[in-house]
Amino acid sequence: MQPYLATFRRYGWLIAAIVVIVWGAGLLSAYVEYSTTFESDATIWVLRASPELLVTSPNDPSAPILQTAASQQADLLEQLLLTQSFVRDVVQKTSLSAALDAAPDQRRFLAAVAKSFQIDTHGTNLLTVAYLSHDPQLGPEMVNAALAVRADRVAQASVTFSAAANTLYQQQLQLAETQALDAQRKLDAFDAENAVPLSDLQQHQRDQLRLGLDYAQVRLGDIRGRIDQATLAPAVLAVSGMEFQVVDEPRAEASPRGGTKPAAMTAMIGFVAGAALAALLVLLGTILPAHATGSADVARLVPMKLIASVPRVPRLQGSASSADVRSSLAAIAFGDGPEKAGPSR
Repeated sequence: MQPYLATFRRYGWLIAAIVVIVWGAGLLSAYVEYSTTFESDATIWVLRASPELLVTSPNDPSAPILQTAASQQADLLEQLLLTQSFVRDVVQKTSLSAALDAAPDQRRFLAAVAKSFQIDTHGTNLLTVAYLSHDPQLGPEMVNAALAVRADRVAQASVTFSAAANTLYQQQLQLAETQALDAQRKLDAFDAENAVPLSDLQQHQRDQLRLGLDYAQVRLGDIRGRIDQATLAPAVLAVSGMEFQVVDEPRAEASPRGGTKPAAMTAMIGFVAGAALAALLVLLGTILPAHATGSADVARLVPMKLIASVPRVPRLQGSASSADVRSSLAAIAFGDGPEKAGPSR
């Protein structure tokens, strides 16, 4: 530990200068990041969890994972932001469209835009969609564009799902109508072949045919009700605007907001970099060999393995033997103290 402290004292001014420069640059960058970052957010109320967005357990696909309405919509937005097509559609609706066309690497540009979005949930039905930017007017544009593109994607998916469900229900409806017609035809044929009064066996047969017809008609009515429900329910919720309602519209902020976390990260990186450079300088200054300036520095070489001898060390004129580096080196090499080295030959 003593050599490191000695190196630290030796290069104290240099280490202090490096630390002040790096830490000052980090603090300046953090202040610029904090003072030029603007956050614009929208608060959204979600009425209910959509059955089309249910997530199933990987261990049991038949068991859905319980999700709140807010977390479900937040997951949907986060997944959409992972796709380049969604982010591209959002950017093309804003003033960043020209910057996207001029960007040399559009993939990196879209990734930076997606990272600027922040989605948080508040309770079971509230969530916020925010966008961080250095331009206070850009935030509301991006949030509104993201919500608009999300609405278009959800509407398109709803239409596709409704069309697929309608096709399936229509096939089931045709089958049910065919079964109901067959049951009615069998009952009419039985009534035409058997005159009243009927025997007990004939009455039992007719009751069975009538029961089959009633079951076919009930199933036919149930399928028609499902078709009407599948067609009307999404349309009613979309018209009412209650399923996904923007409570607080995004607006341009006049004062900086939202840059606390990026500024703290920038300052932390600056402090860590300054401390790391100072530690590296102390380490290199201790490990790398230094110049010997006297007998005390030469004495530090005693633990090292002897790799050569000094048969003849001339004395420098005007220097005492106790202060002569070469005399000290010769004395240590031959095992005598500096005071016993004697005159050199």
